[in-house]
Amino acid sequence: MDSYLPDSSGIYSLSGFSFQIRVFVYYMLMLEAGSQIEFETIDDVNIKKIKADEIDDYDENFHNRIVEINFNRAIQVKRTSITESNAQKILLNWILLESSDNEISQFVLFTDDEYGNKDILFDRSAKEHFELIKESKKNSKAIITKVKKIYKDDFGEFEKTYNSIKEKYSFISEENINEKIRKNCSTIFRRAGINKVVFSQRINELLQHVTVQIMNTINDKKPYILNYTEFMKIVEGISSRITEEITLPLYADFKKIYKIDFNDMSLSNSREYKQLLACELNTRLLEQHLTYCAYYNNLRFSYMESNKIGKIEDIEVTTYENFEDSKFRLQRQGCDEAYNRLEETKKMGNSHAANEQIRYGSGIYLTKDGIDDFQISWEDQDNEQTKA
Repeated sequence: MDSYLPDSSGIYSLSGFSFQIRVFVYYMLMLEAGSQIEFETIDDVNIKKIKADEIDDYDENFHNRIVEINFNRAIQVKRTSITESNAQKILLNWILLESSDNEISQFVLFTDDEYGNKDILFDRSAKEHFELIKESKKNSKAIITKVKKIYKDDFGEFEKTYNSIKEKYSFISEENINEKIRKNCSTIFRRAGINKVVFSQRINELLQHVTVQIMNTINDKKPYILNYTEFMKIVEGISSRITEEITLPLYADFKKIYKIDFNDMSLSNSREYKQLLACELNTRLLEQHLTYCAYYNNLRFSYMESNKIGKIEDIEVTTYENFEDSKFRLQRQGCDEAYNRLEETKKMGNSHAANEQIRYGSGIYLTKDGIDDFQISWEDQDNEQTKA
């Protein structure tokens, strides 16, 4: 059994932000030639400055837009119970949007059926909302203050905006967004022509890639904009990298989502961590090598799902033989140390590994506890006794 599996930096475990991503993908899969989809932040939100368990508190600051020829759809996503308070925030955000230069054709509130939400967005009249806005004493950065500044005492203009949004408004309570995504992926990922494991792997790779792109743009304080042509290029790339013969998820995407937690006791007690410590790597290199291991571990599960057991065996046998060759050569040269074993093994080729990260990661993986025939030691018992 594996002693350590890295966390996904909170993204997949957070229901609200994850749901935002899945709704984005749900609509992205409906793109047609000439259209584009956008993921935007309404206020100044920087994910890097938000603790992982707080991202869901900012869900009202994110929204999707689909821009088609002569049609512009604004989508607000909620995967929580909708209260009067957050219903007001949604409406205020839309009032700002309707008051801007953007011409919105449809406003959509998209919720998860699990929460049993009712459509309460327009339960308060325009007059009631206007009075609440006028009486607000919040600071200048608050959304309600921005609306107050636009309309001041002009209820007529406010009511016109309120009614315009109401006329263009739709409420959606979706029961199973994951199944809808699978259904919408059927054609583009050729569900009828591949096995179900490969089909699922392609969907997961798409979700991971979109998550990384959205996080990057939010951190840069920019919208993530994807047009139909770029979307199809992503689809073709995934389809070529994940087939019944090949499984090659993007390492760059994996690295951005999966983070190593050095405070995790299961990590600090793991054999692979202790073996890397023996190589006297700095913190950055420790994290990098543990990420190689996590990437290979993730790929290994994919191979097992696809019944590519022979592929795993070929990679790991070759990695172990490379280690043995490197170890023997270092012993003859009189420089058999932990760091040298690691580096020399990494230099050896492995034609069964599709990229360097798989090759490196398989070596770190084989230092784990529970590896029977091919366990690798950068620092073995003989070396420890010699140092002592």
